[in-house]
This record gives sequence, structure tokens and C-alpha cells, in this order.
Amino acid sequence: GGFLPDPAAYPITSGGSLNASSMGLAPNCRGYVTAPPDVIVRYASPSGWLRFYVRASGDTTLVINDGAGRWWCSDDEGGSLNPMIDMTRPASGQYDIWVGSYRAGELIRGTLFVTELSGNRP
Repeated sequence: GGFLPDPAAYPITSGGSLNASSMGLAPNCRGYVTAPPDVIVRYASPSGWLRFYVRASGDTTLVINDGAGRWWCSDDEGGSLNPMIDMTRPASGQYDIWVGSYRAGELIRGTLFVTELSGNRP
């Protein structure tokens, strides 16, 4: 928690050949992703609130396995085609993050953001 800069920004390219809902652990997630995560965040000394969001040139999805092993999914949030996930009392640990596309093999460039500030959004 308390990381700088906030938001942290990670350039990504969405998409892959695996249907996120068929990953076995995230049955309600949408989009096509790669087997390995696009980004791994190691989060320590957590604050009371954490947000992940994507800004991209196309319609993307977001799949996260958090530090406690819980799965999170997002599609169009915040009045846009970009995904966003808000976590209250986020756990310390490793966050595996996938950014998906709606069609297998569709590659969309964008940026994944991680923030503890509620004013930061897609």
C-alpha cells in the first residue's frame, strides 16, 4: 500500500486463445486471454481499498486472481467499454492479472492501472 506513483501503469496487449470462462477457476469471466498472466503485482501493506482498471483502444475484459486466491471479473464499467475492479480490504500477496479480448486472437493495446485513489478511473 501507499505505492508511488499512483496510479501504477503497465502497458499491455489484451487477448489470447483461451476462453477465460474455461480456465476452470473463473467460470463467469468473459474474454480470451493467454495462459500466463499479463501482469503480476505483488501487493504488500495493503490499504483499505484498491482499484484495477484498463484504458484501451478497444473493448477489453479484466480477470484477476487476488492475493487471497479469490477470482474477480469485469467487463464494461464506469460508463465505458473498459473494465474496472474495486476491492475493499484487499489482501497482501500476488495478484495475477489477465486482460482479455472478445475474440480469440484479437490483440488490443492499452494500459492496466492500479490505484488506491478513488479519483483514478477509466
